[in-house]
Amino acid sequence: MRHKRDCEYLSRKTKQRRNSYLNYSLELHIIIFKEVIPNLSMDKKIAFVKDYGAYLKIEKGLITCKIKDQVKWSIAPTELHSIIVLTNSSISSEVVKVANEYGIEIVFFNNNEPYAKLIPAKYAGSFKVWLKQLTAWKRRKVDFAKAFIYGKVHNQWVTLRYYERKYGYDLKSQELDRLAREVMFVNTAEEVMQKEAEAAKVYWRGVKSLLPKSLGFKGRRKRVSDNLDPFNRALNIGYGMLRKVVWGAVISVGLNPYIGFLHKFRSGRISLVFDLMEEFRSPFVDRKLIGFVRESADKITDLKTVYSLFSDVKEDEIYTQARRLVNAILNDEEYRPYLAK
Repeated sequence: MRHKRDCEYLSRKTKQRRNSYLNYSLELHIIIFKEVIPNLSMDKKIAFVKDYGAYLKIEKGLITCKIKDQVKWSIAPTELHSIIVLTNSSISSEVVKVANEYGIEIVFFNNNEPYAKLIPAKYAGSFKVWLKQLTAWKRRKVDFAKAFIYGKVHNQWVTLRYYERKYGYDLKSQELDRLAREVMFVNTAEEVMQKEAEAAKVYWRGVKSLLPKSLGFKGRRKRVSDNLDPFNRALNIGYGMLRKVVWGAVISVGLNPYIGFLHKFRSGRISLVFDLMEEFRSPFVDRKLIGFVRESADKITDLKTVYSLFSDVKEDEIYTQARRLVNAILNDEEYRPYLAK
């Protein structure tokens, strides 16, 4: 089925071109299970640092967390994959230097969302890549936007269809299948976004039917000021963790994260990261969280558990997709989005 849909996607695409932070108290100021969360996909660990007075520095070659001169933990740089610094925490320039040397990513979060990321000074991307990216933005922006949203809606369809088949529900997944196909026949970015919005209504209505009513989920909400229910709050955390990985993948292949095709330019906005994220939201975050709350709804308010749930995002598949994207840009090829099974 997947191969058939891939072929249909490529055929339609070719034809179309031709026609056209943690809210609870922790004693150690780092999420751990003892010290850190293991990153299951890489055998390394992710450290979360928070709370007023928490300070990271280097002592005896170890990355050390102190609070009021009291050592709370120390860890060798070789054991760390990422450091996530939350508000009211600080970090020394020496830690930044060591992180750069050992390839440890440092990401700064606020309200469960990343707003800054350590990028090595030697990183400048490739002028050739950036030039081709700008050319693609001018000439093929709609094509790439359609591919991203086709992937997103297709994967939303896969998620709802999975639960329909498993439990016998009628979640109207066929409407998402139809909308995904229709995306390939529109001609403007505005029409792409309209199809995305139509699909979102169907999708989140289906998701709502899958969740325990006790969670109070009425639909997708993003802003903290919206007095979020536990499921929306957990989604924001999951998307924040996903964004961290996609951001790293985009940078690793030399693309400019600020030049996107679907999301508009805005000062400081990592538009391409948001573009590439779309394909992974449902299979890597939504589906995992839906399954979790159906089994353990009472644990969703434990944000330490929620963060750990998303500590093993499938980085290999995301990095592979980033390479596929840069190859499509450099070689003027069709971009095929990530299609979940």
